[in-house]
Amino acid sequence: MLTVLTPSGGRPEALAMLAQYLNAQTVREFRWLICDDCDPASPVPHMREGITVEVIRPAWRWSEGLNTHARSLTALLARCDGPVVHCEDDDCYLPEHLATMAQALAKADLVGQRVSHYWNAATRRYKAIPGTVHASLGASSMQGRAAVVLAQICAQQQTRLDIDLWRKLVGRKQLLESVTAVGIKGLPGRGGIGVGHRLDFGEPDPDGSRLKALIGDYAANYL
Repeated sequence: MLTVLTPSGGRPEALAMLAQYLNAQTVREFRWLICDDCDPASPVPHMREGITVEVIRPAWRWSEGLNTHARSLTALLARCDGPVVHCEDDDCYLPEHLATMAQALAKADLVGQRVSHYWNAATRRYKAIPGTVHASLGASSMQGRAAVVLAQICAQQQTRLDIDLWRKLVGRKQLLESVTAVGIKGLPGRGGIGVGHRLDFGEPDPDGSRLKALIGDYAANYL
């Protein structure tokens, strides 16, 4: 069964929106595994039939200035033995995202969306970053050897996880032209670590027209 991995904590509003996107997926049955390393724990969203939710509460706790993404991913990956889709708690995923990833994983061990789209809800700025050799982790999925390599990278470092995963994996990889994931930055709660969280990142999109073109009605969640 497909497993969705989400490192989280301190972003209850964002997690609730991610639950909305996962509840709308065309894949009807999958497992959602969350690592929440903040106090208090975020409420577990209500999920439709067919989605099993598990929450890991690790021994450590996040505090301002810490980057615990790699530690959380290590804990999540240790509980998986099949294909996994990495879904960031503050990103937007269209209903066909899981189906697109699952279909691509039938022919590769590491797949991801070629172009990374980012939209900052606090600044209303947008940027697209064309991928040539790697996809962002929030738009990547993996299985087998790729998951093993990611776990090894997470044990060694805290940053550049996606870049090194795509560089170090020797095996079947595919960058997808489809756009089913958009990185949303600047939401309430715990601060993010990605470049899209910078206040000067990207070009102005004050009316959200670029966002609407990408995610349609979901744009109302951020405007």
